[in-house]
Amino acid sequence: MNVHIWGLANHVRGLLLVAMLSSFALACGALVLHRIPLIEQQDRAALQREVDAMGERLALQQQAVQGRVGQLARLLARVPAEAADGWLDARVDDDALLLALYHLGPDDRVQALGLPPALRAGRDAWRGRDLARSPLLQALAAGAGLAWDGRHPSPITGEPRVALALRDAQGGVLVAEMQAGALVRGAALAGGTDASPAWVVDPAGELLVDTRPGAAPPPRDLSAWRAAARAAQRGAAPSLRMDGQRWQAAMAESATLGWTIVGRVPAGLDNLQVRRLVVYNGLALLASLLAGLALASWWAWRMARPLHDTVARARRAMAGDLPLPAARRSSVVEFNQLAHALETMALALHARELQWKSIFHAAPLAMGLSYTRQGMRLLDVNEAWCREYGFTAEQAIGRSPVQLGMFAQPPTPEAMDRVIAAGPTRTRLRLRRRDGQELQVVMFGPHPVPGAEREVIWASMDIGPLRQAEQTVRDLNQQLEQRVAQRTEALAASNAALARTAEQLHRAQDELVRAEKMAGLGALVAGIAHELHTPLGNGLLAVGSLAGVLERFAQATAAGLRRADLQDLLAGLEQGTEIAVRSLRRAADLVQNFKQVAVDQTSAQRRRFELHDLVRDMAASLRPGLAGTPYTIEVDVPATGLQLDSYPGALGQALGQLVHNAVQHGFDGRDHGCVRITGGPGAPGQVWLRVADDGRGIAAGRLARIFEPFIGGAPGRNGTGLGLYASANAVATLLGGSLTADSTEGQGSCFELRLPTEAPHAEPPT
Repeated sequence: MNVHIWGLANHVRGLLLVAMLSSFALACGALVLHRIPLIEQQDRAALQREVDAMGERLALQQQAVQGRVGQLARLLARVPAEAADGWLDARVDDDALLLALYHLGPDDRVQALGLPPALRAGRDAWRGRDLARSPLLQALAAGAGLAWDGRHPSPITGEPRVALALRDAQGGVLVAEMQAGALVRGAALAGGTDASPAWVVDPAGELLVDTRPGAAPPPRDLSAWRAAARAAQRGAAPSLRMDGQRWQAAMAESATLGWTIVGRVPAGLDNLQVRRLVVYNGLALLASLLAGLALASWWAWRMARPLHDTVARARRAMAGDLPLPAARRSSVVEFNQLAHALETMALALHARELQWKSIFHAAPLAMGLSYTRQGMRLLDVNEAWCREYGFTAEQAIGRSPVQLGMFAQPPTPEAMDRVIAAGPTRTRLRLRRRDGQELQVVMFGPHPVPGAEREVIWASMDIGPLRQAEQTVRDLNQQLEQRVAQRTEALAASNAALARTAEQLHRAQDELVRAEKMAGLGALVAGIAHELHTPLGNGLLAVGSLAGVLERFAQATAAGLRRADLQDLLAGLEQGTEIAVRSLRRAADLVQNFKQVAVDQTSAQRRRFELHDLVRDMAASLRPGLAGTPYTIEVDVPATGLQLDSYPGALGQALGQLVHNAVQHGFDGRDHGCVRITGGPGAPGQVWLRVADDGRGIAAGRLARIFEPFIGGAPGRNGTGLGLYASANAVATLLGGSLTADSTEGQGSCFELRLPTEAPHAEPPT
C-alpha cells in the first residue's frame, strides 16, 4: 500500500504543487506552442527572402561575367592569331574567377587557349579539338548568341565546371570556364556574413557549392531537401534532420544554369529564439515551484497531525494485535470514517487468514511454510506434505529439513541463502522420506508470504512416475525413428529405380518421335517418286518421237530434200519439244516443292514465309500419296496477308501429321473422303489454320486425351501413337501457339491451330 511509502504530508504537498504547477505549465505550454510556429514561419519567410536575393545576386554576377567575356571577345578580334594564346593567358591570370579561356573557329575547333600556368605545357595537345558535340555549343547553336552550362565537362581537365559560350561577329566562339564555388561565393559574400547557410545543387541532386562548408557536413543525397523546400513554397512546413539537428529549407532556382539554391535554418529547439522562449518559461515554472513548495509544506503539516494515531492503530492491526482500542475522535469527518474502516479491515484480514490456512491444507501439492533463517525451519506443513514424506505435522513443525534428515547431502547455509536470494524458481533434487526412500522431486519456490518479511512457501511434486513414462516414450520414439530411416532408405532406392526407368522412357519416346518424323518424310519421298514417273515417262516418249522425226528427215534428205520434208521436220520438233518441256517443268515443280518441304522438316530453321505457300507446298507433296485412292485435299488459304516469322518445318510436320491422321483413321474403310485446309487472320498478331475432314470422327472418350502419347493410333499398325502428341508439343513450345480438336463421332473431325505471326525466340530442337 502507498501508505507505507508516502506520508499524508507528502501527498498533500504533492497535490498542491501539482495543482499549482499544472495550471502554470498549461499556460506556459500554450504560449510556447503558439509562439514556436510563428517563430518558424517568420524564419522560413526570412530564409526564402535570403535565397531569392542570392538567386538575384547570382544572376547579376552572371551578367557581369557576360559583359567581361563579351568585351574580351571584341578585344580578341584585334589580337593577331600568333599572339592570341599569350593574350588569353594574361586574361586568365588577371581575373581570379576565370579558370580557362579558349577560342573556337566557325568549325567549332579550338584555335587559341588561355590556361593557368600549370596547364600551359599541354596547350598544343588540345589545339584543334572539335567541340561541336559539346552540350554547351549545342545550346549555343539553338540560342541567341550566348549559352551557360552549370555542369560543363571541361575538355582541358575533364572536370565539371561552369562555362559561358559567346559567339562573336566573325562566327567564332569564346568559351570561359569558371569554378562554381567562386561564382556562388561571390554572390553569397554580397549578402553579408550573417546570412543563413545554403547549398547549390545541380539537377541531378549533387552538391556543387556549400556557402558555409565548415557549418555541417552535407548529406549525400540532397533531393529530400529540394522536395522539402518546394513543399515550403506551397505553404507546407516540413523539417529535416541533419547532424542531430532539425532544419527548415527554402529554395530558389537559376534558370540559365539549372541550379537550385537550397537554404536552411534551424527548426524546433535547435532554433535560438525557440530555445530562449523555452528557457524563460522554464525559469518562471521553477520560481512557481519554489513558492508553491513553501505553501504546500505548511498546509501538509496541519493535515498530517490527526493521522498519526490512525497510522499507529494500523500497525497494531498488521501485527495481529486485535481487537483495536477505540480511536480518538477528529474534527475531520473523513478521518473518523478512516478509523472505522480500519477496524473493519482488521476483522476482514483475520477472516482471510483463516481462509488461507484452509486452502493451504487442502492443496494437492506438498507445501511447507518456512522461516528463511535457522536452516529453513518449518513453520507449517499441509496434509499432502505429510503424506508424501511420511512425517506428521507435529514432527515437522519447528525443525528444519536438515534436522529431519531429508537431504542426502545437506546444503550449506551459504547455499541456502543464495537460493532464497535468487527468488522463485523450479529446482530438481532428491529428498528422503522418513522411511529412507529417495524421491525425485521438483521444488517450486521460495515464494514470499505477503506481509511477512522472512516467511516463504515451498511446494514440491514427486516426478519419479513421470520420468518413467518419459523414458518409455523416448524408447518408442527411437524405435520409430529407426523404422522411418529404414523405410526412407527403401523409398530412396525405389525412387532411384523409378527415375532411371523414367529416363529410359523419355529416351524411347524421343526416338519414337524422331522415327515418326522420318517415316512421314519417307512417305513424301515415295509419293513424289510415284508422281515423277508420269512426267518423266512423257518426257522420254517426247524425246523418242523427236528421234523418229530426225530419222525420217535424214531419209528424206538422202532421197532429195523437199519443202514438205522441212515442214514435217519443224512440226515434229515443235510438238516433241512442247511435250518434253511441259513434262520436265512438271517434274521440276514436284522436285522443288519436295526440296522446300524436306529442307524445312529436316533443318528446323526459322524464316519468314507466307502461310499459303507452306500449305500449298505441303498439299502438293501429300497429294501423290493419295493417288489411286478416293481421298482428296482441298486448300482455302488467302494467297497473301498471312506472313509468319516462324519455323516452317515444325508447322509443316504438324500439318502433314493432321492430314495423315485424317486419311489413316478418319477415312479407314471408307470409299470417299476430303481433307479441307482453311486459314485466315485471327486476333491481332495471330492467324488460324483448320484441318477438317468428313471422316468417322473421334469418340468422346478419346477426344479429351487425343494429344497424349500412344492415344492417337495403334502402335505397330498405323504409326507409333506419338504423332499428335509431337505435333501439339511443337505447336505449343516451338511455334508459341495452341492446337485444339473438335469432333462428333460419325460427322468428321476438325483440328484448329492458333499461331502468333512471330514465334517466340527460342533455341529450336535439333
